[in-house]
Amino acid sequence: MDLLTETLLITLVAAIGFAHDGLGSFMYNRPIIMGPLVGLVLGDLRLGIMTGATLELVWLGAFPVGASCPPEMVSGSIIGTSFVIKTGGDPGAAIALAVPVATLVLMIKSGLRVVITSPVFCAHADKCAAAGDAKGVENTERIGWAFEIISLSLIVGISYYLGVPQIEAIIKAIPEFVNHGLNVATGIIPAIGFAMLFKMIANKEVVAFFFGGFLLAAYLKVPVFGVALMACVIVALILTIKHSNKTCVVEEGMDDDNEF
Repeated sequence: MDLLTETLLITLVAAIGFAHDGLGSFMYNRPIIMGPLVGLVLGDLRLGIMTGATLELVWLGAFPVGASCPPEMVSGSIIGTSFVIKTGGDPGAAIALAVPVATLVLMIKSGLRVVITSPVFCAHADKCAAAGDAKGVENTERIGWAFEIISLSLIVGISYYLGVPQIEAIIKAIPEFVNHGLNVATGIIPAIGFAMLFKMIANKEVVAFFFGGFLLAAYLKVPVFGVALMACVIVALILTIKHSNKTCVVEEGMDDDNEF
C-alpha cells in the first residue's frame, strides 16, 4: 500500500474518531478502539490492539469534566499507534509521541473554536435563533461539527504524511517546562484512572474480586487475558448458583401451596 493511500485511510479513521462527539458519545474514540483501527489500516492488527490498550491505560481516567478538557486522544492514539507500527517498536514507545501530539492537537482544537467556531458558527446560530429559525440553528450546528471533523482529520492525515521527524521537530519546539509537565502527568493519569475505577466498584460485594485480580496479576504473574477468563468462569458460577437458589425457592413455595 502506497503512502498516499495509507494517509487517506488514516484520515478516514481520524474522521470516524472525531465524529464521536456528535453521534451520541458511544466511546469509540478511545485508544482501545482507535489503535486496532489503525492497525487494521496499516496491516498489523495485533500491534494496533497492543498499542491501543497501552494508550488506553494512559488515558483511562481522562474525561472532560466541566471546563477542563483532557488531551485529544484520537490524534494521539492514531499518530502513536502509526509510529509504533511503522518502526516496529514496543507499544510503550507510543506514549512518548502520543501524549505531546494529543496536547498539541488539543491546543489547535481550542484555537479553532475560539477563532472560527464561536465567532462564525455560534454567532450565526444566535441570529437564526433570534429570528425563530430552528432549522437554521440545526443546520449551522451540523456545518460547524463537520468543519471541526474535517479540520482535525486533515491535521492528523498531514502529520502522518509528513512523518515522525517533522512531528518530533514541532514537539521539540515546545518549551521544556511544558514537556516536563506532560511527563509528570503521564505518570499520574494511570493512577487516577485506576483510582476512579476503584471508586466506582468499591463496595462489599465486588471489592474482593478487584483485589483478587490484582493479586493474580501481581504475585502469581497470571496474564491479563487469563485473569479475564477466570472472571468469566466466576461470573458463570455465580449466575448458576443464583439460578439454583431461585429454583429451590419456587419449588418450596409450590410444596406449601399443595399442603394448603
